[in-house]
Amino acid sequence: MAASAPAPIVSELPRPMPRALQIAFGSYFILLSVTLIYILFKIWPPEIPLKDGDQLVHLFWDRESWYLTAEKRYLAIVVVAGALGSYIHAATSFSDFVGNRRLFESWSWWYLLRPFIGMALALMTYFAVRGGLVASSTAADALSPYGVAAIAGLAGMFSKQASDKLREVFENLFKTDKPPERSDKLA
Repeated sequence: MAASAPAPIVSELPRPMPRALQIAFGSYFILLSVTLIYILFKIWPPEIPLKDGDQLVHLFWDRESWYLTAEKRYLAIVVVAGALGSYIHAATSFSDFVGNRRLFESWSWWYLLRPFIGMALALMTYFAVRGGLVASSTAADALSPYGVAAIAGLAGMFSKQASDKLREVFENLFKTDKPPERSDKLA
C-alpha cells in the first residue's frame, strides 16, 4: 500500500480587528494614559532629594492611601513609568496599524498585555541597575526620580533592547567556559 501524501497545511488568513474592538482598544489606551499620568503625578516626590521616612500618598480622590518610604516610592515610579513607556510603544503601534488598515484581531492580547510587560521589565531593569549589575548602586536619597523614571520608561518603551541587555548581563554574570553536555537538552 502506497503512503499517501501529507495533507497540505492550510493557514487561516488573519482576520481584521472588528471596529467595536478597535474602539474598545482605543478607549483602553486613552483611559490607560490618563490613569498612568495621574498616578505618576500623585506618587512623584514633593521634594528632591527625597527624605527617607513614610509619606502618605492619596490616590483616586482619597479612596486609596499608601504610606511610601523613599524606596517604595521609587518602586512605584518604576512600575508606573515602565507601564507608561510600554503604553507609548503599544499606542503608537495601534494607531499606526489602525491608520493603515492593517490591524488584525490576533494582536489583541499583545496590546492588552504590553503595559504589564513594561511594568515587570522596568522593575527587573531597575533591580539590575540598583544592584550594581549594570551601573553603580547608590542609596535612595541620592537617586534622581527623573533618572529612575527615564530608565524605567525607556525599558518599557524599548522592551526588546532592555531584554537583550538583561540577557547579556545575565550571560556574562553566569558564563561557563565548558557547559556540561546534557542528553535531554532542547535544540
